[in-house]
Amino acid sequence: MADQKFIDELIEGLLKNEKWQLKEEHIIYYEDGYTAPEGDQEALTMIRDTNIRYHKVESDTLIGNYLVIKKREDDNLQNICRFEAEQLYKDFQKKGWDGVWEIVQNHLDAIEAFRNSDVFSVLDDYEAMKKHLIIRPINFTDNRFALKKCVYKQIGDIALVLYMVICESEEMGLNTAKVPKQSYDAWSSVSDRIWEDALMNTYVLAPPRMYVNPMDAVDPPYEKGAFMAIGGKPDKIYPLQVPTLTTTKQTNGAIAMFYPGVMERISEMAGGNFYAAFTSIHDVRIHCDKSIPPRHILQNLKSVNEHFDPKEILSRKVFYYDAGEKKFGVMEL
Repeated sequence: MADQKFIDELIEGLLKNEKWQLKEEHIIYYEDGYTAPEGDQEALTMIRDTNIRYHKVESDTLIGNYLVIKKREDDNLQNICRFEAEQLYKDFQKKGWDGVWEIVQNHLDAIEAFRNSDVFSVLDDYEAMKKHLIIRPINFTDNRFALKKCVYKQIGDIALVLYMVICESEEMGLNTAKVPKQSYDAWSSVSDRIWEDALMNTYVLAPPRMYVNPMDAVDPPYEKGAFMAIGGKPDKIYPLQVPTLTTTKQTNGAIAMFYPGVMERISEMAGGNFYAAFTSIHDVRIHCDKSIPPRHILQNLKSVNEHFDPKEILSRKVFYYDAGEKKFGVMEL
């Protein structure tokens, strides 16, 4: 357990380092159980993002202790680095203060490398890129030739493609580009982390939501459909219901199916096995096992796809989750 003496010495050391030029206003220590003041959207976003990234759950109450370093940009203090206090304390016990300062320096260097450069000039630097990677789902069959130079994982006729965020703003939205294969190859030393990091970044950017009724998805409040939220009691999915799985942003929302723990939670709600029909790149329809013949689901999916722009089509297959085996894949019909 990181005690107060460690935290005090940590903050004191950050302030003393002349290279970092940090002031007290740049360093904030958030304790376990912290909640955002009313109307403080930045703090609320920090809490939600931290809980998802570190604990894979949604909650508006902070889980764990964190130290955040901010820097001034355009007359505003912006979050740039976040450190889990318990992990820093473990690093201190193993490597001493030099080890802790090295970790802080590496984070600051990675942030500056990305901010001060054209994103394409730091593609080979995974530490600079890792927080800017996300995953988007597209149809593999329709895009197989375009995907030859890209990085993806294939599940049935779905390709989960690795993207990088170029920039994001209210005016321009999310500007992304596919990660080139040669850049991915340059990250071979951390290959086991890449997909997990990118999937968690996507989860943070767009948490999963499940809407039982179609109208629930029309301009819903953030809390609506938060079936993965900590302490929540997800609704049971009844055989005649066909809820929609998507994300808070809804755009490219079908990726929610592949977030950590989502299939398992849906299985709990559905009472075991379930079918999934990817009705577009934006959403998925869930059917309880034995509630409808899978061939009928396939017929409905074909009908839906006929009315969509081909670019919006994600799959032409029915998928099945086996709760006993914990396996998700295409049903051969």
